[in-house]
Amino acid sequence: MSFFLFPGQGSQAPGMVKDYYDQSDTARATLDEAAAILGPELLDVMFNGPEEALRDTRMAQVALVSSEVAVARHLASMGIKLSGCAGHSVGEIAALVVAESLDFGDALRLTRERARLMAEDDSGGSMAAVLGLAAEAIEAALPDGAEIANYNGPQQTIVSGSAEGLAEAAVALKEAGAKRVLPLKVSGPFHSTFMKPASDQLRRFLEPIPMSKPGLRFISSVTGKEESDPAVIKDLLWKQLYSPVRWTDVMEAVGGVEAVECGPGKVLQGIAKRINGAPAVSLAGTLEQAGALS
Repeated sequence: MSFFLFPGQGSQAPGMVKDYYDQSDTARATLDEAAAILGPELLDVMFNGPEEALRDTRMAQVALVSSEVAVARHLASMGIKLSGCAGHSVGEIAALVVAESLDFGDALRLTRERARLMAEDDSGGSMAAVLGLAAEAIEAALPDGAEIANYNGPQQTIVSGSAEGLAEAAVALKEAGAKRVLPLKVSGPFHSTFMKPASDQLRRFLEPIPMSKPGLRFISSVTGKEESDPAVIKDLLWKQLYSPVRWTDVMEAVGGVEAVECGPGKVLQGIAKRINGAPAVSLAGTLEQAGALS
């Protein structure tokens, strides 16, 4: 039994899951279904780039959800038994599809709208990674206009906020002992209160979308614990835009089990290695890596 983990924005890269598309009937059918809904340019950008186009929030998020569901379905076709799902930020939408709580087509349309709303944020804010300082110390040092966006373990925390707030935060955090404060190449202050206007619009978009009780364990990145009530999960999806990603809590809730990172890259594997009691994460970003799991 394996716990499936789905990475968030930043893991995408040109050429992602091209080998799956070429060699896996299951993955190809999933990706073709996504392209039929989102447009043929989806696969062209995923497979060929350019990187700048794939970095665009509106393309990155739909590419990730499409590829992650394709990988998970391929792994299931290999006979890998699934014990539960969790996703980091937008990866949570893929997790809900695989947990049979959300229809894939609905998930793609939801992701497209989510990405549009986030990309059109005009607050002028951004995000930064803080290395080498405990989350509690970061919280104490942050000025107005900056908030914690991602709890990614004891050695990395992501902060989000206005340009002015992040500039002040960089100085304050280094004075508090942070080793580095690295600006991220993102288009807005995601997972902060600056996203509340977008979250209100996403809430209205979500209202008619049906949700089912997950068919297996689902750990929310908003609460950091297992959730099963469809109404609660739906609320958490729109609240996620302005709430921090509690990935440290997610890893502790999953526990020291075998897990698979169902998507490109190895971000979640790297985070797990730095958290005591986290799962042992194997990679499945390439078909070769997936084959090693059998």
